[in-house]
Amino acid sequence: MKKIFSLIAVTIIISIATVNANNILLSNVSLNGQNTVSQFSLVNFDVSWENSWRTITNEANYDGAWIFVKFRKKTSSLWQHATINTTGSTMPSGSVIQTSADGKGVWIYHTLPATDFTGNVNYTGAKIQWNYGTDGVLNTDSVEIRVFALEMVYVPQGKFNLGSGGTDYDGFFEGSKTTPYSVTSETTPITVANTVGNLYYNNSNGIAGDQGGPIPANFPKGFNPFWLMKYESSQQQYVDFLNNLDLTRANNRYTGVFTGTHPNLVAPFPERAANTLSIADGEAFADWAGLRPFTEMEYEKACRGFNQASLPNEFVWGNTTISPTTGTTNTGFTNETANDGNANYGNNLAGGRPTRTGIYATATSNRQQSGGTFYGIMDMSGNVTEPVITVGNTQGRSFTNVNGDGTLNAIGDANVSTWPDIFVGAGYGLRGGYYSDLVARLQLSDRYSGTYNAGFQNRAANIGIRLARTAE
Repeated sequence: MKKIFSLIAVTIIISIATVNANNILLSNVSLNGQNTVSQFSLVNFDVSWENSWRTITNEANYDGAWIFVKFRKKTSSLWQHATINTTGSTMPSGSVIQTSADGKGVWIYHTLPATDFTGNVNYTGAKIQWNYGTDGVLNTDSVEIRVFALEMVYVPQGKFNLGSGGTDYDGFFEGSKTTPYSVTSETTPITVANTVGNLYYNNSNGIAGDQGGPIPANFPKGFNPFWLMKYESSQQQYVDFLNNLDLTRANNRYTGVFTGTHPNLVAPFPERAANTLSIADGEAFADWAGLRPFTEMEYEKACRGFNQASLPNEFVWGNTTISPTTGTTNTGFTNETANDGNANYGNNLAGGRPTRTGIYATATSNRQQSGGTFYGIMDMSGNVTEPVITVGNTQGRSFTNVNGDGTLNAIGDANVSTWPDIFVGAGYGLRGGYYSDLVARLQLSDRYSGTYNAGFQNRAANIGIRLARTAE
């Protein structure tokens, strides 16, 4: 969808990019209300998606959309991140629009209900204020803008357990392998030692981690609230990212699985989880979108939930029952459905491949049927692997919760100094397993790949993208 306007006489080309994991859709995008003195204009849009919720009982959490805007001057091939004002938004009925403190985007989500809300949402008439003057755009410049939306889930503050107390490979424990470790603070450093009261893990295969510490005060431990992508990144999301970069940056992030030519690359299976990616690709996507990587502690919090007892050898849906998907209907299309099962693993699909993101979630599915976590996050066991920041080496423990600023370096790499250096190749681990893995790799607390040292610029079939943003 493209429309032509001008900034002062209103010259703007508007286009939309979304992912349709549960049919999130941006529509009716326009630009008006230009203030040439304060140098802002209003970006207008409608947004809708399926299977939304906001609960006040049990999980007491909600989903939402992270919405951000990119622009480029018509005389340039360089796309830049638009700065959104922290005030001046118009909230559609039944919604909250919360602008991030750094102006990199907004969250939109359901207002606090009197009783638990679940259902589809359609928010019309949203307006956010773009401070184009802050971004170096003149009143008379002609520019193109693009609006992006990602479904995310709010994970609230609270204590939680690390480790299941079972036989998970090199899983976390406290004092003994059968005792999970309780995280009760975000800012208190965590001692790593094989003694009562401290966090520990075995290193049976040599890659679970160095068993060192402490885990510093600034390391994101999962106690404080954060947002996490509801689904793994899809091929369409990743191709939208590539098409929004200039050619030099896009070439460094191109995986070779798309058709067409830049900036009109086409995803062969738009709804399928993106894979054959690298850690560097994921970091670049995070920085570009104003998001950040998430840690293995946040992974366990997002899966197990606040103040929930651990169950030995549990999967992310809270029990030890699992069934593989052996076939799909409408394969590769937006309505792809699983014929059976609640997880994609063990090469049970012919040839081994990812499925559509969120394939198990329906309006009537329960937690086990959907493969969802305590907070309603999909596909955290199986399909494609979740790269996470590890506590198992110095590079990982040095990570802090700094979000991306929307800008990559000259060759298309992330440039956030507190994230693991892709040229050093340490600081990440892998969680959740993928479509070819043994079932044990899908266990919530499995740390078989507690550290990942295959080279952060090397692409691998199991690597996907899921990202977080620090809550405010």
